[in-house]
Amino acid sequence: MQASLAPSRPAVAPFGGSTGASRRRPQPAAAAARTTPCSEDAAPVSRRSALALLPASAALLAAVAAAPLPAAAAAKVQRDTGDWSSPGLGAPVDPSQPKFFKTPSGVRVQVLAEGSGPEAAAGDAVLVDFVLRRSNGYFIYGTVDGVSFQPKDVPVGPVRLQLGDGSTVAGLEEALLGSRAGTKLRVLVPPELGYQASPGAVPQMPTFATQRQLENHKSEPLLFEVQLLRVGGQR
Repeated sequence: MQASLAPSRPAVAPFGGSTGASRRRPQPAAAAARTTPCSEDAAPVSRRSALALLPASAALLAAVAAAPLPAAAAAKVQRDTGDWSSPGLGAPVDPSQPKFFKTPSGVRVQVLAEGSGPEAAAGDAVLVDFVLRRSNGYFIYGTVDGVSFQPKDVPVGPVRLQLGDGSTVAGLEEALLGSRAGTKLRVLVPPELGYQASPGAVPQMPTFATQRQLENHKSEPLLFEVQLLRVGGQR
């Protein structure tokens, strides 16, 4: 019987199969890391252990919330003796509030709180907080932190006024003269006793935006809500 001269051909494995030792692609490092068991030092926290920590965390947060304010913050809060959110004269009259009275010059004054300190007189330097609005309540500027509609980058803080030398807004000075330290007033100043008559009178607005607001509305009555913080001293 004649031997076959055809060369032998290697056996071909069916699709997906293998003819010998299985060939495996090298496992990527990331995949290998996922299959590496955790070490004893990095033992996972059980769900029960995590839940057990919640009451202690809640107690810590409650203690922080109940902690008293620092002395500096408390002093700043004490400057304000009432509500600075004046609605202006365009809102309905609140029967629980004192009524405005009108001075001979035409300034309208509402006494919100009576002070018990020294009485302001011509020649005194006084320290005041104030909020300035249009008569309809539209906000212009305030020296008090946290007043609505005031940007956070606008400087705040009490301002010093000198009474009796013509530097202060005439209508505001008229209301402050004779008031005691601690008094809080609303003062509606007509333009002829305000910034229209004396554009350079103090208090002045601290930024370009607030100065622009004042310039736009100086020809109308303006409402000061002012607290007399301190009276005393000569220039």
